[in-house]
Amino acid sequence: MSTTNLIEIFPSVPNNQDDCCDTDSGVETESGCCEDSKNFYEESLELKEQLKEHFNKSVNVHLYNYDISMDRVMAKKKLSELIRKRGFKHIGEEDILKYATPAVVVNGNLVSFATKPYMETVIEKMS
Repeated sequence: MSTTNLIEIFPSVPNNQDDCCDTDSGVETESGCCEDSKNFYEESLELKEQLKEHFNKSVNVHLYNYDISMDRVMAKKKLSELIRKRGFKHIGEEDILKYATPAVVVNGNLVSFATKPYMETVIEKMS
């Protein structure tokens, strides 16, 4: 049985910075954090398609969709385990999506977290 490579993309949690989108909070909205949060799922979808195209569909790319409860549960579980291995044991499973996303996991190894992933970084880790 041949093994296939797996790339998992964990998009930012929508509105994970609640008060940056709240015009009554007194926080400046020109920082663009609300818009970034809303647009990241689309960017993650684009990254998924680019990776599939680059690897000629020879890798499995999974983009977690937090609107699906099973995806949300699996994302929390997987990221919690990987983040704890990195020494961040103080972040609870309920807060993991808030603090660790966006993230990318390649073949079970955490490639990036809490920063926007770039295709070049993912490709480099696949080599």
